[in-house]
Amino acid sequence: RKGNRLLKTEAIMKNILFGIFLTFSCSLMSCGSYDDEYIEVNQFPKYSWTAAADSASTTFVNRYWNTSVGCFNNTFDGQIAQNDYWPEAHGLDVVVDAYLRTHDEKYKKVIWDFYDGVKNKNGGKWRHDFYDDMGWHAMAHLRAYYATNDDRFLKSSHDLWTWITEGWNDYDGGGIQWKVGTDAESMGKGIPSNGPAAIIAARFAQKYPDETINGFTNLQWSLRIYEWMKYHRTVLSTGRIFENYDTTNGDYSYDVGTFMGAAIELYNITKEKVYFNDAVKVARYHIANNVNTAYKVMRDYGEQTGDGGGHDCNLFKGIFVRYFTILIQHPDLSDGDRMRFVAFLKNNASYLWTLGTEKPDIKMSPTWWQMPKGDTSWGDLRSAISGTTTIEAMALLEKNGFVD
Repeated sequence: RKGNRLLKTEAIMKNILFGIFLTFSCSLMSCGSYDDEYIEVNQFPKYSWTAAADSASTTFVNRYWNTSVGCFNNTFDGQIAQNDYWPEAHGLDVVVDAYLRTHDEKYKKVIWDFYDGVKNKNGGKWRHDFYDDMGWHAMAHLRAYYATNDDRFLKSSHDLWTWITEGWNDYDGGGIQWKVGTDAESMGKGIPSNGPAAIIAARFAQKYPDETINGFTNLQWSLRIYEWMKYHRTVLSTGRIFENYDTTNGDYSYDVGTFMGAAIELYNITKEKVYFNDAVKVARYHIANNVNTAYKVMRDYGEQTGDGGGHDCNLFKGIFVRYFTILIQHPDLSDGDRMRFVAFLKNNASYLWTLGTEKPDIKMSPTWWQMPKGDTSWGDLRSAISGTTTIEAMALLEKNGFVD
């Protein structure tokens, strides 16, 4: 059986490599413009992404959700990492995705139990020392509220957002600092703590437009945080998002995702085209530059299995996909960009589901074009969240007619 599976994988790889050759050859012959870089060559099996999402999300909950504790296991074999606060938020996002798609009560129960379970894991509170982690939870909790009308999540989301505003200071030109503290490390600024803050501020601006927190309305907060990101962590001429200007190792996909998400939210509120143009520009740069050049699949520096627990970087691609999917569906996106963006995401998801997912266990690799070699302890929560987020995104696009 193993030999047959190996032969099947080799055959798929030959088809994929042939498809890449066709695409590359076409680019050499000037078959299309920059916008036509991703050309459909049918190198993958035709999937029902709805069926794939059913399989991925069901397995995600069965494998990683710990019903006795009410939180997510950190590893494929059921270990819990007590200090893992931020991945819990993204696990909740996946379950909300699945619930919105299926309306299955099993997902609603996980959402309900999450509130007390993860809160207890965090010492009976939602407040945390890391502002970026509170941002992830604020966004996920607000989505859980809108999906289930559970008022607990509205309160916790709003509380988290209020606490996040306390992290703003003038060090490094403004912005929300990384974590509570006055030392240089704590006061460091970056997209991780500011991108989620700008998004949640914009979303509360739409719910509570007249509300003032610590001297500013929610919209004013979103605008000032966004402006800090744009003029301190973005190369305006290209759309590059960076953590360290001098190396691309810190050009992480989740930073691009949350900057893009904030830009879309602000465009939807203000109707000022500059924000939408920003979102498109950073998306174009990311899918052209922050990829494995052989397969045109996203990669983040530092992805690794980590002896079963995985690295934080393993989760980053899924965060980008979440906001990229919103951009793809936006009515103001040009047809050319939409076609190219859909093809890019479909290519990534197809590699993940074909070569980066071990079946029938639905064990997802942090590297979407291959499974880890010689490592038996892999399949971490972060990789599972990122992968399942992507499969759910494809199912949503399929349902809404953006993917055949």
